[in-house]
Amino acid sequence: MNKVKNLSKSKLLAFRQCERRLWLEVKHPELLKESSITKVAYQVGNHVGELAQEIYDPEKQGTLINPQKEGFKSAFARTATLVKKRKPIFEATFSAKGALALADIMLPANQRGKIKWTMIEVKSSTKVKDYHSDDVAIQAYIAKHSGIDLKTIKLACIDNTFVYKGKNNYQGLLKEEDLSDEAFSREAEVEEWLNQAHKTIRKRKEPTMSTGSHCDQPYTCGFYKH
Repeated sequence: MNKVKNLSKSKLLAFRQCERRLWLEVKHPELLKESSITKVAYQVGNHVGELAQEIYDPEKQGTLINPQKEGFKSAFARTATLVKKRKPIFEATFSAKGALALADIMLPANQRGKIKWTMIEVKSSTKVKDYHSDDVAIQAYIAKHSGIDLKTIKLACIDNTFVYKGKNNYQGLLKEEDLSDEAFSREAEVEEWLNQAHKTIRKRKEPTMSTGSHCDQPYTCGFYKH
């Protein structure tokens, strides 16, 4: 059986959908069968994320961290160094309380001589959806408990009125919504999810849960056939 020290944000969101899904993702990932629609959604999301880096850092002063390539130990260390500077960070990698998260965009702000941060989570949808609230609450919890002085957390979605004018100019593609108040107020909830999720993956037997409408909300479960 796999031992998990830190649960990623995606794992916590899987738990929010179904504890059986989380258990299978950790214990039997070989059973995962992602649909073609889900795979395309990942590709679109990755592309929008790349465009966001261009939008928020047109002068290319920021740093991109790639924990999958350089390893999480290096990513944690580099993030800890970079947050002491006043430059954008992409995929900043945090760990705290048995959880880890990657922040799409981290922008520095000088407040009374101190560095505070705005975190922006980028989505390929055209509006904020209910489950995005869980997403930003988890991100805020992990970042703050890892020692980040987080001032604001926003969610950036596609503005469907955007008109591309050419020359790789995507300014205006994304519209932001400030979700700070809600995210910061849900700390106790996130801590409870985290505790229960760790209890779930310590179970030796697969949790019992019947299929139902939750299997497609907010995403279709890749273990549905199982």
